[in-house]
Amino acid sequence: MRLSAISDPVGTVALPQAVLSVLKKPGEKRNAKEIERLRAYFLKSNVKFSTLEKSLARLRKERSTIKPDRTLVMVELAKPRETRILKRGNFLAPDQLVRPATPERLPKLKKPSNRLDMAKWLVRRDNPLTARVTVNRWWAELFGGGVVATLEDFGTQSEPPTHPELLDWLAVELMESGWNMKHVLKVIVMSQAYQQSSRVAPELLEKDPRNLFHARAPRFRMDAERLRDNALEISGLLSSKMYGKPIMPYQPNGLWRQTGRNEPKWEEQKDENRWRRGVYIVYRRAAPYPSMVNFDAPDRSSCTVRRPLTNTPSQALTMLNDPAYVEMALAFADRILTESRDVSTRVDYAFRLALARSASPSEVTILEELIRDRSEHYRDHPEKVSAILKNPKFFYKPKQKNLIELATWFHVANVLLNLDETLTRK
Repeated sequence: MRLSAISDPVGTVALPQAVLSVLKKPGEKRNAKEIERLRAYFLKSNVKFSTLEKSLARLRKERSTIKPDRTLVMVELAKPRETRILKRGNFLAPDQLVRPATPERLPKLKKPSNRLDMAKWLVRRDNPLTARVTVNRWWAELFGGGVVATLEDFGTQSEPPTHPELLDWLAVELMESGWNMKHVLKVIVMSQAYQQSSRVAPELLEKDPRNLFHARAPRFRMDAERLRDNALEISGLLSSKMYGKPIMPYQPNGLWRQTGRNEPKWEEQKDENRWRRGVYIVYRRAAPYPSMVNFDAPDRSSCTVRRPLTNTPSQALTMLNDPAYVEMALAFADRILTESRDVSTRVDYAFRLALARSASPSEVTILEELIRDRSEHYRDHPEKVSAILKNPKFFYKPKQKNLIELATWFHVANVLLNLDETLTRK
């Protein structure tokens, strides 16, 4: 005999007659249909199962709204058509027949050749470009510049590599690891060159002002998507949810209406999806996500190998005033206040969240002074608390009940999110 107990708060209810009649039968005399009836009733009465069913229904509904994109594809002809050089560009005067081949200076394709042969040629061991170009771009992502500075050009017009042997070694490492991106990135970030300090020594600056020989670690601001993801992670808001539809977080109202007629509507999401990673944000070439454009993200109208790196007033204003970043600062303050009530302990906790290090005594002193100043200000002007904490553009609901304390620590959180050390890879 097997018993099953439930702790559901619904109380005792009368069993349906159809279920009761089955229960009165000995187990060995019940048929498959009757057993399934009992199972279905048990699951229907179980709160946990009911919750899972609702989640499943929600996900199915969400999946039904995801429409596949129409993508143009090419199919090989059974017999490839001829391609000829046109005399003086006149399509009515075809001349010599042109056959598929690679540039003269590179290894040759097998004959006859098709697209599959071209794909195999790209990753052949004797191809001098693919592996080198690939690792050079990864190096540039991590160091702010490639071994070959011209990422988009490895030809005669390119800059020569600063460390040709290093480039070759990394290319071979990539091929011998089975083109394993994770392995090569791990090799680079575990190196002494990557892990050293970015502090500038005067004598080294004089010898190598552009840091071409990596006497110090590179120092550059994170790109637009990483800035947003980093602030979300520090604040505790970042959603780890993967896949699904693109997202629409906060952006200024009416932005899409300025780009032409019959545009789809930007429907700002009021749930966890607004805090997913930047890679999921809807990005339209006619109206790219504005805060990312301020941090040099391209509009994607053309392929961009390198992003410009600028330092403008609008970037500082974005971090300080964009409601999306202000909301992150509010959530960060709320997170800080879950720590010990001791001010210096909270400051240290905030530093470890934002900068992965402890606060120095001088930094603690500066922030303690800020906390005293803002606390007195909001005690004298409690009406100003609402202006910060009750912005209708915010979706996040703070857990802390002491609003004056929360508003005070909001300024601390905002300071830390806007530190050069927070925004910059050092």
